[in-house]
Amino acid sequence: MGGMTFERARIPLAAVLLGIALFALWPRDGGGGQATAEESARAAMVVEVGGEVVLEPTVAPTPVATPVPTAEPTPEATPVPTPPQPDTFTADVLACRDNDGADCRGEFERFPRRGESFTALVRFEDARAGDTISVTLTGPGVQINGGPFTLEGAGDGYYYSRITYGDLDRGDYVLAALRNGAEVTRTTLRQR
Repeated sequence: MGGMTFERARIPLAAVLLGIALFALWPRDGGGGQATAEESARAAMVVEVGGEVVLEPTVAPTPVATPVPTAEPTPEATPVPTPPQPDTFTADVLACRDNDGADCRGEFERFPRRGESFTALVRFEDARAGDTISVTLTGPGVQINGGPFTLEGAGDGYYYSRITYGDLDRGDYVLAALRNGAEVTRTTLRQR
């Protein structure tokens, strides 16, 4: 009886094992009828090795660098050029027998007889600090320069220089005031 029992049980036992195998191996679709893209990708990566299920490592997508916006440089303020101040310098030059500060004593246009020297007086307005004031006497065969003076401050003032001339030929002479080497005013003197 022991052999008969096995013969009879073999077919039903084979049918049960076949049903279990079909149930275990039958594909499942997640209940919606269609597999999602992720499930399809996983199903493609399953490999059977020695009866065990091993998932192949997935390759992470290469990250795409997001461009970082660069900050625009802040424009630097361009300094507004200061327009140059108008030059309002004015002066007059006088030939004086002598001076008392900015006052001329004994102003003349003709050289005095028996004179050998005089004071050249320059009165000026709106000078700038650093200006150099000087005088020069020119005429027939002569040029006499008065010593230059550089101003430390700006504004109004005067300058004087003692001019020693000795014997002068007859004729017209020019007494000129110079500012930074350029003539700014003149007066004409006559030798008899």
